[in-house]
Amino acid sequence: MTKKQNTFIFILVGTLVSVLMTLILIVVFWFLVALIFKNNESALSIGVSLSIIAALFLSMFIYQKLVIWAVGKFRLEDKLDPIFTKKTKKPKDY
Repeated sequence: MTKKQNTFIFILVGTLVSVLMTLILIVVFWFLVALIFKNNESALSIGVSLSIIAALFLSMFIYQKLVIWAVGKFRLEDKLDPIFTKKTKKPKDY
């Protein structure tokens, strides 16, 4: 497989993991908000809205850390296109 194919599969699997992680976090946060604000409807609606935003940001943060960990742990720098790894600068020709 080429680097582009490996990168495509890595991004596809990462996207599926990210979406699943976001959905799980939303459900967990909704459950916590429902437990905390079960008697206050206005706070419950604000809490549900904030829990969605918090789940999105937290899942993006976890995804970023997970990608960095996976690339380093499994030494994927040479197997992927340099989307997630740092590109080295080529010297200028004078």
